[in-house]
Amino acid sequence: MSRRQRDNSKNDKTARTGAGTPLVWTGIREFETKSVSMEDMINSETVGLVDREQLARLRDEFLAKRQVEGQGSSRNDSEATMSGSDGASDRDAKPAKTLNKKRGVQVSKLSFADGDEEAGQQVHEIKAKSTEVKQMVKKRRKVDPTVDTSFLTTKENEQWMSQQQEDLQNELLRQQEQSREEKVDLQFCYFDGTYVPGKVTVKKGDQIWVMLDRTRKGKKELHRGTVDDIIFVKDNIIIPHHYDFHYFIVKKVKTKAGPLFDFENPNEDIKRTKVVHRTWYEKNKHIYPASIWQEFDPDVDYTKLVLRDSQGFVLYQQ
Repeated sequence: MSRRQRDNSKNDKTARTGAGTPLVWTGIREFETKSVSMEDMINSETVGLVDREQLARLRDEFLAKRQVEGQGSSRNDSEATMSGSDGASDRDAKPAKTLNKKRGVQVSKLSFADGDEEAGQQVHEIKAKSTEVKQMVKKRRKVDPTVDTSFLTTKENEQWMSQQQEDLQNELLRQQEQSREEKVDLQFCYFDGTYVPGKVTVKKGDQIWVMLDRTRKGKKELHRGTVDDIIFVKDNIIIPHHYDFHYFIVKKVKTKAGPLFDFENPNEDIKRTKVVHRTWYEKNKHIYPASIWQEFDPDVDYTKLVLRDSQGFVLYQQ
């Protein structure tokens, strides 16, 4: 057999077996357009977070677009298959079907979309549990209406009591201020061993020095001096100048003779209230009655005071 005859025989054998026949899809993927996933498309169409409605709209648009592309791809694949060799065997066409199936429309799932649905469901469950807890708390708060709960302290009761205390305090201050402005007549005597009656008008809130300054006008010997040259004695108690009358009224200071200042008693003995020149007192403080005078002490109970002389003998009980 010649060389030419051997080559012809070989070509006939190749044609019968199908060996060497090129496949229909060889080189197709080199020109295939890169598929775009739903996540890539949404990321390119949006900036930042999107709501659920916008996400659903974008997903529908993507599915519609992919469906159109899938139909076009299937039509192109059919034409390519029909243009191929009619002598291709069923074994050669099987990879084309498999490839066509792989190139079908694939719907990519967005992980954050599912996360939103799960988060929404979790929020709904949390709200439902919170509602149940509130209902349980309300049931527990129900009390027996027959039980006396007046002794319990609530926030409303505390606020009410605080407001009541503040109102009472303000009312007391108002009454005290009104009492301090009240004018009264004070009867007294200029004492220098004798009793010379006198009278001045003062306010209950005036200090002792204010009263003494006014008494200077009623006695000639006191005109030249100042209030520091005068002392005020009430029931054998020397009252300092900085005290006011209202203090003794509020504190209810008493002696054995009664309230230290009783402006409601017009018949009070004027000898209980003395205005004395300090010079006379310094000269006669060792002689009775100046010997038993003592300065006011707010810590002393004068209703139980026992007066004694320098040797400890009881003079008399006031």
